[in-house]
Amino acid sequence: MDVSSITNSFAGVPTDWILLGALALLAALECLRSGARRICQLALALPLGTVLFLATGKAAILENFIGTSSEPFLGALLFGALIAVSYLIVGRIGIEWGSESGQTVSAALGGVALSALFAVFWISVPALDALWHFGPQAQMMFGEAYRFWWLIGSYAALAYVRG
Repeated sequence: MDVSSITNSFAGVPTDWILLGALALLAALECLRSGARRICQLALALPLGTVLFLATGKAAILENFIGTSSEPFLGALLFGALIAVSYLIVGRIGIEWGSESGQTVSAALGGVALSALFAVFWISVPALDALWHFGPQAQMMFGEAYRFWWLIGSYAALAYVRG
């Protein structure tokens, strides 16, 4: 068996797709392990954290902190903190998440849906886009032209997974 032929076949794949595939695989494994609760929580925390992050530009204290900083890392750090807080808040709401055991098809759908949501929100937030800029294929696929359809399809898939 020649290992170089295997590595050459993966050499042409952009890093963006490898990262999104790895995220989908991790989310699917988590869904298989403990059900769809955590990925649904994260999927609901992403838009809430994004809205809060975009609103921080109008906040009196945070506007000075973020406005004076030219580092995109601080914006990404604030975005991550808001996602974490949103994740905890959504978890405390008390929504019934369905059965706690994952099915194979549901896990695959949940993993792909979460990675699509992750890509859409990553491209939408300028502070994150400055840290890692997705390639032109991912920008075209998850950008403004198809963003609405990715959101609707992903949340519909997660609603199916949750049930």
